[in-house]
Order: sequence, then C-alpha cells, then structure tokens
Amino acid sequence: MFDMQRLPGPADVAKVREMGWKPAADAIEDQLVQSWKPANFAQAGSCGMPVFRQWQLLGQWCRLLGTPEPDAVRAYLGRRVLENPEQTNSLIVVPPGMALPEDRAGRPLATAHRALENARVPPEILQGLLPDDYTIQEGPVAGRAREDFLVQMAGDQNFLRDFFRMLAPDDFPPVAISRLDRMHSAWGAKWADYRNLAVAFALVYDQREPSFWPHRQVQPSAVPRMDEDVTQRFGYYVQANDAGRLDTDLRRATPEQLKFVVDAPIERAELQWATKHVKAPRDHFERAFDQVNYDHRRVEKGAFMWSNGSYRLGNIELWGGICTDQAYFASMAGKARGIPTIYFAGQGTDGGHAWFGFLKRNGSWNLDAGRYENQNFTVGQALDPQTWLPITDHELAYLSGKTARAPGQEAAQGDLAMAELFSRRGDSAQALAAAESALHAAPGLVAAWEAKEEILETRGDSAGLRELYTRALEQFRRHEDLRVRYQTRLAAAEREGGNSAAASNIESRMVRENRRQRADLSAGVASDTLSRLLESGDYDRAGHEYRALLLKLGRTGGGNLFYGVVRPYVETLRADGKTAEAQRALRQARQAMPVEPGSILDRDFKELESAVSRQ
Repeated sequence: MFDMQRLPGPADVAKVREMGWKPAADAIEDQLVQSWKPANFAQAGSCGMPVFRQWQLLGQWCRLLGTPEPDAVRAYLGRRVLENPEQTNSLIVVPPGMALPEDRAGRPLATAHRALENARVPPEILQGLLPDDYTIQEGPVAGRAREDFLVQMAGDQNFLRDFFRMLAPDDFPPVAISRLDRMHSAWGAKWADYRNLAVAFALVYDQREPSFWPHRQVQPSAVPRMDEDVTQRFGYYVQANDAGRLDTDLRRATPEQLKFVVDAPIERAELQWATKHVKAPRDHFERAFDQVNYDHRRVEKGAFMWSNGSYRLGNIELWGGICTDQAYFASMAGKARGIPTIYFAGQGTDGGHAWFGFLKRNGSWNLDAGRYENQNFTVGQALDPQTWLPITDHELAYLSGKTARAPGQEAAQGDLAMAELFSRRGDSAQALAAAESALHAAPGLVAAWEAKEEILETRGDSAGLRELYTRALEQFRRHEDLRVRYQTRLAAAEREGGNSAAASNIESRMVRENRRQRADLSAGVASDTLSRLLESGDYDRAGHEYRALLLKLGRTGGGNLFYGVVRPYVETLRADGKTAEAQRALRQARQAMPVEPGSILDRDFKELESAVSRQ
C-alpha cells in the first residue's frame, strides 16, 4: 500500500518500478477509488487537493505504460473505424482530416471497437492513420521507451500534469511516448526548459497528417515535406529559441499554444527562408498575408489549383496566389518564427475563402487575418493539429479563452479521470458522481458535459439526458456552437420520446436565432430537417420547408446555404427523378440569394444549373 497522505516521492517511484507498471496502477487506483470524494457546494472534492491529484497523475502514468500495446492500438482505432452497415465484415476508416461521424443529434456514432478487440488489425488501416516509422509490437506501451526515462517522468509532476492535460482520446500514446523518449535522450540538458515544446511535438506527430495537407488546392507532391525526424526538428527550435531568432520565447509557452507552432511538416530550409524574408511585425502579423500578391487572373479563369511548380514559400511570393496560398504562406511563416498560427477556410456571401489566425504577444488570438469583413464569413473551419480533427474559430476562441484559465480546471480534469476509472470498473453511479463533480468544479468544461452525457446514455436515462441538455443550454447560452449542439440533442431526445412538435419548435428556434450572425449553424439545422423529410418521402413538406428557409436565410446564408441546403436538396430531387422540382428549387434559390456575378458561388450555381438542365 502507498501512503497517500503525503506527496509521492522517490521512494514511491522506486516501489512502482519494483511492482511493475500495471500492478502499481491497480494498487494506486484501488486506493484512489476508496478515498475519492466529489466536490459540491458544501465541500471541496478530492481532485482539488494537490496530494490526491499528484497520486492520481502517477496512477494514470502507470496505467498508460502498463497497457498492452495491441489494446492501445484498438482503442485508437475504435475512434476511427466503423462497421460498414451495408456490407458484412467490412470496415470504414475515417482518415485524418475528416470529422468523426455523428448522428443527427451530434452524438458520435458507434464504432468497430468491439469488432477489433479479438481481431488482427489490417495493416493497411494502420498505414493510413499512423506514421511511417510505426510498427505494432506486443508487450506494454512502456516498451516504447527507455526505463530510466519513464521512471524520471514518473517523478516529474509538472510533466505528468501537462501531459495528461493535453492527452486526448484521439491521440496515440505508443508513438507519443517514443517521441518523448527520443527528444529527452538527445536534448536531456534542455528538458526542463523545453518540456512543453516536447509534449507539443509528441502529440502532434503521433499520427499521420491528412493526405490533402496543407489544403486541397495544391498537389501534395508539390509541397516540400519535412526532411528530418521529429527529434531533429525539436532540436532546431530549441537552438533557434536559445539564439533569440524567434518571436516567441518557447520556454514560456504552453503545450496548447506550441502545437500551433510545431505543426509545420515542411523542409527546414522553408523555415529558414521565412525567418529571413517575412518581416511582418509580431503584433501585426496579419501583414504577412498581403506579402503574397493576389492573382486575380487565376480566379477569373477558375484555376484554383496551384500550378507554378514547387509549393515553396519563395515560389508563392514570386508568383503570387489566391487566398489559400496567402493563408498557407502566412501561417507557415508564423510557425517558422515561433508564432502560433492556424489556417482557416470558410463560406461567405460569394463562396469560399481562406485566411489565418495568429496568437498575439498578449496571449489572445487574432482569428481574422486576411478575412474579408464584407463577405459575412460567419465561421472559419480548421484542423486541430494534435488530432487532425476539424475545429472552428469559435471553438478555438472558447477553448483558449477564460474557460481554459478557470481555477477549477485541474480539479475537473481529475474528476473526469475518476469518472473514466469508475466506468472501467462498472460503477456507473460513482462515474456519474465524478462527472457531476467535474461540472461543479468547471461548469464551462465541455468534456465534463460530454462525460456525463455518455454515462447517462449508457444507463438509458432519457429523463436525465433531457435535464442535462436543458442545463447545458443555460450554461452555454452565449456560445452559439455549443448552444446549438445541445439544442439539437434536446430536439432529438424530444422526438425520440414522441414529442415531435416540441422537437420542431426547438429546431425552428435554432434557425431563427442564428440566421444573421451564424448562418452556418442555421443551414446545418435546416439541412437535417430537409433530409429527414425527404427520407420519409414527404416531398410536399420538404418543399414548403425549403421555401421557408430561403426566405429566412437567403440574404445572409451565402455559401453555407448553397452548399449545405440548396445543392443537397436539388441533387436529392434529381436522384429521385424529380427534375422539374429540382429546376424550380434552383430558380427559387437564385431569386432569394444575392450572388456576385463571376464569384466562386456563381460558378457553382451555374454548374449545378447546367447539370439539372441536361437531365
């Protein structure tokens, strides 16, 4: 037994090694389960106590290292692989860069996790998701690193805190642990100063980037890819920072910030070129976007793919480009100079556009660099480089704002780890209490709401789910994305409970509330409503709903309305042989939507009109 009345020390770490990672994890977790108490209005919870929290982190480290690697592989694939509903014994892989599948209520679809438990994982699946240098091996995850490194980290509470705060369900620990070990082995003397940078590198490069990276308007073969391993690139940034060549002191940045610096898998020469030739000042780095002249002729010709040879930064500056090239140029240049940046794409009044965001010196994000104000770009879509899953500018602003700095965050993270532990042991009552404790400690933490929802779903508690969604609506009333998420789920719960009228009222309110500032959200809700009506064969109601949506969203919807509602609706009518109705729907959209002649949206309108007329 461990003495959990005091902080874990070297003797405890030595005892862990004597026991072995998995037995030590079992022993620590047994004691944590017995002593854990939730937070409420009358008392602070166990996870708010530094001693308990540090023992918990040590237990998490032991559990991770003691996990058999094949189990870690299946857990990772269980988030990315679905059973094909249309073909027996067939799997569907969700590749990097694509959203994890959800139902119409925005809840994750069931995956093939169970199907993979006792099966040999097809190698082509691993090759499509994980790095080239990864090969699955038997034994525990601890086998991926030197034992002295793992033991040293077991006693480094700062590392454990930052690592587990960052580690996401969609990360792949075996590769992350291996990366960390190699960086520590090569740069151990710098570890204390650059530990956060190492965590960022490990969790960005633990899996393969999307095949279409950096965006879909350049051939991947034209991009000068990183010509060194992660340890060498880590060393490059360490040396550049020590020499004062960067605009951010990487020693003072958090892993959450640094992941937006290290996600530049391009040649080192590209980074060096940018530090020499891109001189936009740190606090006005939006000027880097305009260092690339806009090529109007490409847009006029509809030539949206890069065709000027190698996609080097110097070439982009020389030839000029369109918004995708400008945004890529500026975001890569920022990363080269140590500035966290992120590439965005979105739909506006006249179609698609790309821009970028960067972290200012004061720690706040400018998410509008190169964004056209008069085009009503309501939302920017990006990829989180840690997981390569989609994220919006609104989500980034929320996750990096006051919520991330709330005083109860650390305790809430601990409670969520306890909820997972209780669930793993089959104690759903305590798991529910732990999730509620996390909500008490940090009510703005989305993961806490998701954890409680998952437990309630497992218990089949429909009344509890409706109550949870109602509470979430109040908590996130000023955050449109999250408000719509829980409105959608509440509407689905009402419909599943037989109250279709209440569900329809909630959905109508969502469209109405977001039509001016967040047309993308309104369009998403509208698309689901139309799809449901068409699937049921109710074309009359679908047509009525479609016309009502054009009246509500026609002036502000732009590309979100066209790509999310108009085109899918018209193409469904075409596929069902209703050509006249499809043509009429297109004419109605043309009349309702102001579209700039010659714009990208105008081109796509004409392409769809031509396709419908040929049928």
